[in-house]
Amino acid sequence: MPLKHTLLGLLQWEPMHGYKLRRYTAEYAWIYPMANASIYPALHGLESSGFISHETEIHNGRARKVYEITSAGREELRQWLAHSEREKVSHRDQNLLKIAMHNDDTIKDSQNWLEQSIQDIESELAAHQEQRLKANEMSRYAKIALDYGSALIDLRKRFLEEVLATSKTSSQESVYDETYSTFREESKSRSA
Repeated sequence: MPLKHTLLGLLQWEPMHGYKLRRYTAEYAWIYPMANASIYPALHGLESSGFISHETEIHNGRARKVYEITSAGREELRQWLAHSEREKVSHRDQNLLKIAMHNDDTIKDSQNWLEQSIQDIESELAAHQEQRLKANEMSRYAKIALDYGSALIDLRKRFLEEVLATSKTSSQESVYDETYSTFREESKSRSA
């Protein structure tokens, strides 16, 4: 139930109408994709469970519902937040699978999409950094998660750059081996 709990998490900050909730959940889609079409059914389910309530207000001549978390909703959110999800991490990245299936003969055919993917990731990273600049509305924990996401995006970019660089070398010695050892050393020094 990540969507329902995400909605409860957002409503713990302040009461919100559906459009604002849709906008905020979109900002967390990089962590856990949530369909906008599912938000209103989820809100109705939360309300029928007693986890949220709503007041109707008139805005620009139209009625809209403003949702607020209830004490039962706060308790449900607290319970959900207090327990770890024990699911196995899955990357489900088709491009990563494609890279793993390549060999030195076939990788050259993929250089164009690798270059395009790097450009796309640079745009994604820029959007993340822009979101970080507007993070004053977020909790400090959401900011930490956003920083983690930016680091993952940067790591994915560096990975694709290394795959591309390796695909352009003719020697059997991999550029990746050297970069991986550098990355491993950086990770060790960060955790120390």
